[in-house]
Amino acid sequence: MLSKFVIITGKGQVECQSEEIDTTDLKANEAIIETKASLISAGTELSRVFAIKEGFTYPVRPGYSAIGKVLAKGEGLTDLKVGDKVFYSGPHASVNRYSRGNTTQGPKIFKVPEDMNAAEGSLICLGMVAMNGVNATEIKLGDTLAVFGLGTIGLMAALLYQELGARVIAVDPVKSRCQLAKEMGIKEILDCDAAQQVTKIKEMTNGRGVDIAVDVTGVSPAIENVILACGLHGQVILLGSPRAAFTTNITPILNHIHMKMIKVSGAFNNLNPLYEKEGSRICVERDFKTICDRIYDKRINASKIISHVIKPEEAQEAYYGLMYDKEVYRCVVLDWEK
Repeated sequence: MLSKFVIITGKGQVECQSEEIDTTDLKANEAIIETKASLISAGTELSRVFAIKEGFTYPVRPGYSAIGKVLAKGEGLTDLKVGDKVFYSGPHASVNRYSRGNTTQGPKIFKVPEDMNAAEGSLICLGMVAMNGVNATEIKLGDTLAVFGLGTIGLMAALLYQELGARVIAVDPVKSRCQLAKEMGIKEILDCDAAQQVTKIKEMTNGRGVDIAVDVTGVSPAIENVILACGLHGQVILLGSPRAAFTTNITPILNHIHMKMIKVSGAFNNLNPLYEKEGSRICVERDFKTICDRIYDKRINASKIISHVIKPEEAQEAYYGLMYDKEVYRCVVLDWEK
């Protein structure tokens, strides 16, 4: 079966190519999935396209959040049938031969409602990333929480934190992102320059700082602001993945953590079990259901978050837009049916 796919051939170079997919002799956990829509993950994929993190080699096939239709399946996928619409963590391609794994960060295939909009459903994986931050947070009634970075993950995290009852301050210097957050129901927005963020947050919290500060930028200078905005006995959540090298005097940051008795928690996929097991009700499947339900019933209105739905052949233009034109490009979905 012929499949088109997106491939990063070198720094800044993205192409759409074709290949034949072998659809015979499927293993028990394998499926042939025809993709309807796949989401560009701006953090991970921009890091690869523009070699932000050192050590990348090429070529690379990007993508890990898609909605598709099961064309064939192995006997071990007993919860699925041919024709089912599914979310799966496969790369950008019109058809994938894909295996379901059994670990937290392994390949995933989950059934979604048949009438779920494919473009909107492709945001599920980034919603699950946002859930990692929510799960890691020691949130209490009456807490004030700041989310730094209102890309797709940050926006969904802010909505989830607000649903939990926290006072949420959404922070981003990109004004269009802040306007979208306001339109989606986030009550307090801070859209000032990064140099003013800590001062403004102190003003909004009577000088105390926030109880919980969440970084979703993965940008090391921004994490300095996240820590300095956190008040006494607060918690910092590192949800974004720092990638680019950064040189600074770390002593003021460490001193603030020490003097304010701040707890710093990483939230990288949180390594919960894939399915619920004794001793842990939190699991990947639960996070999937939580996000899928909210996108499906519009509590998270994915249609507002998506700024562009494009043809796969336009992927390179989209990567450059996400990197260099953040006021216009927010969230890009590849439509494999165009």
